[in-house]
Amino acid sequence: MSDPVPAGARLVLLAVQLNGRAQPDPVWVLRDGDTLAVTVATAHAWRIETSDMPTRVFDGDSYVTLSALSEVVTVLQDATQTLDLTVPAARFMASALLLSRQPYGPMTRSSLGGFFGYDVSAQIADGATAVNGLFNLGLFRGTGTAGTSFIAGTGSNGRDRRSLVRLDSNYTIDDPARMRSLRIGDGVTRGSTGTSALRFAGVQLATNFATQPGYVTMALPTLNGSAAVPSVVDILVNNVLQRQQQVGSGPFTLTDVPVITGGGDVQLVVRDALGRETLVTQSYYSAPRIIRRGLHDFSYEAGFLRRDYTQRSNAYGAAILSGTHRYGLTDRMTVEGHGELSRTTQTTSMVVSMLWPTVGIFSLSAAGSQSRRGQGGLIGFGFERQTRSVSIGGSTEFTTTGYATIGDTRTYRRPKSLVSGFIGVPTAFGSISGSLLWRRGRFEPDVLYASANSSVRIRGIGAFGLSARRSFTANRESAVRAFLSVPIGHRSSAAVGTELRNGQVGANAMLQRNLPYGNGLGYRLQAETGAFERLDAEVNVQADIGRLDAQVTRLDGNTGARVGVSGSIATIDGRVFAARRLDQSFASVQVGDYDNIRVYVDNQLVGRTNRGGTLIVPRLLPYQDNHLRIEAEDLPLDASIDETTRTIRPFDRSGVAVRFGARDARAGLVTVHLADGTPLPAGTVLYVNGGAEPFVVAPGGTAYLAGLAVRNRISTARDGTGCHFALPFASGQGPQPNLGTFTCN
Repeated sequence: MSDPVPAGARLVLLAVQLNGRAQPDPVWVLRDGDTLAVTVATAHAWRIETSDMPTRVFDGDSYVTLSALSEVVTVLQDATQTLDLTVPAARFMASALLLSRQPYGPMTRSSLGGFFGYDVSAQIADGATAVNGLFNLGLFRGTGTAGTSFIAGTGSNGRDRRSLVRLDSNYTIDDPARMRSLRIGDGVTRGSTGTSALRFAGVQLATNFATQPGYVTMALPTLNGSAAVPSVVDILVNNVLQRQQQVGSGPFTLTDVPVITGGGDVQLVVRDALGRETLVTQSYYSAPRIIRRGLHDFSYEAGFLRRDYTQRSNAYGAAILSGTHRYGLTDRMTVEGHGELSRTTQTTSMVVSMLWPTVGIFSLSAAGSQSRRGQGGLIGFGFERQTRSVSIGGSTEFTTTGYATIGDTRTYRRPKSLVSGFIGVPTAFGSISGSLLWRRGRFEPDVLYASANSSVRIRGIGAFGLSARRSFTANRESAVRAFLSVPIGHRSSAAVGTELRNGQVGANAMLQRNLPYGNGLGYRLQAETGAFERLDAEVNVQADIGRLDAQVTRLDGNTGARVGVSGSIATIDGRVFAARRLDQSFASVQVGDYDNIRVYVDNQLVGRTNRGGTLIVPRLLPYQDNHLRIEAEDLPLDASIDETTRTIRPFDRSGVAVRFGARDARAGLVTVHLADGTPLPAGTVLYVNGGAEPFVVAPGGTAYLAGLAVRNRISTARDGTGCHFALPFASGQGPQPNLGTFTCN
């Protein structure tokens, strides 16, 4: 309900200082003696919360009386007609900012096309030759991708054995907006506690967080603060600046503060325009195993088991149903259920993972099965903690004799118990870590294995590492290894090391140069002595159309060689081309018909266009922004181009056709006279072939015309009326040729 306005109240136009900051525009203030009020709209523009403030109506507008609030200080300076307001941060409207989940950008639909990839190698050793290859065939369009892969080979003499085995064939539809994928054909189920992933053929519907790479599934910290004036917030994670964020006046909430996995501290440093700082500190603990509240992560499969994978093409077994579903009950508790069913075996399991912020993550798992072995069960427990000073964790599982899963073979029985643990300690110079595995088998030998590793960074030189491993059961092997790695430039490195294994000393040395992102040469030289004598020399050559590898090895007096070639034959929008092996997304970049134009991906040179103006860019990141750029300086002076950069977000294993509108400018200077021989008046507008772009005549009848064809009609009006003349044009006359003098009739 509104309060009445006294008869003596009047409106005055005042400049405003809000918490020491001058506001851009003066405002009308309702003044009644020492009582000052502003409209509700003005208060909201200043982000002042007015829901609990009394209002009054004057001349049809609602006003709130700021001077009536005890926490608000109002000072009216009559001399300068300025209103100074001091408003506490709590009086401003609260704001919430989401930091980690960025808006999802649009995908780039795949062009119609396909590819055939090959990776063939020939090996020669002891006078025998073997040829083997891995091949894959893919088709794509829009949001779907179909593909198949197979291996082929011959025997050691080229006649003993010839084989052709199909591996996986499927059709996949990705839905990045819902972060899920549908796969029809061969696939792999998602395993869980006490079960294994299964190869099968059928249908699979599953969440696919990889389709939105910036999406964070784990619960992230939320921090609160306040600012009396618009300020800048520095966000530090473990004393390292991660981000700066602008906030408005008043209380604010920063949700999903990006942090690293494990435990640590987040600090907010709120800094206003006057340099005043406020510090807020909060501890956190986060891990990918714990997903945010309300988030679903699932995979459901139905089909037939795949048998003898890599040995037979079409060997399928029993029908199966499988499903795995994780759900975030809270930001600190995640539950997971799994079930798999066949005619002879049924298994179910559940896992509960809980986050105790000051301690770590605890998990409890249980499973049960029904099979020809009878009934069985499994129980497990796990713990992990990661902080800046130490990472430690472990897990244990116990099974009964009758426990079985669909993936078990007739001769395989799960161990009675399995215990594993790890510890890692970062240091100022590197890190130290260790691990332990203890498995008690039913019909297999027990295993007790331990390892330890340490690394030391040596400033200006490289890194030194020391590792040890020991098996306490069966053959009781032990080994200690030390190595020194030294980088040499951007792509090269050298390493030397020595190893003591079961009382025998060995040594090794290596020099290598990695292949560049684009075309180039790489190599590796390696020598090893000890348990066996070995010399290796390998050369790698990478070009736009593929890769060549050649290797010679001498092992214990015997010499062998291997030569391999890999690449692809692909097509996009009717164009066929040779390229490197296309294992990921790729693009066909077309720069008009211009050759030798440099093309970059994320500022890395990947190659130059061929004679047709095309370059195939492999190894693009699927579902992510890939920034393509061409070097405009490589274009001729008489060329014009619409843009030099393009950002694409391709689907996985698909191709995108990217065309940069580069073309000949086809322009030149003309001198135009009227029928009486006088120059066409300055300021006259000419149009080329009725186009929309106007070209203005300069003094003397000179005009610069662009967008010319082989034959042109130039007129002083778009519809061809007024005077006009014909203009022939031949390319190759330079960037700005003088085309001559013409009469406009």
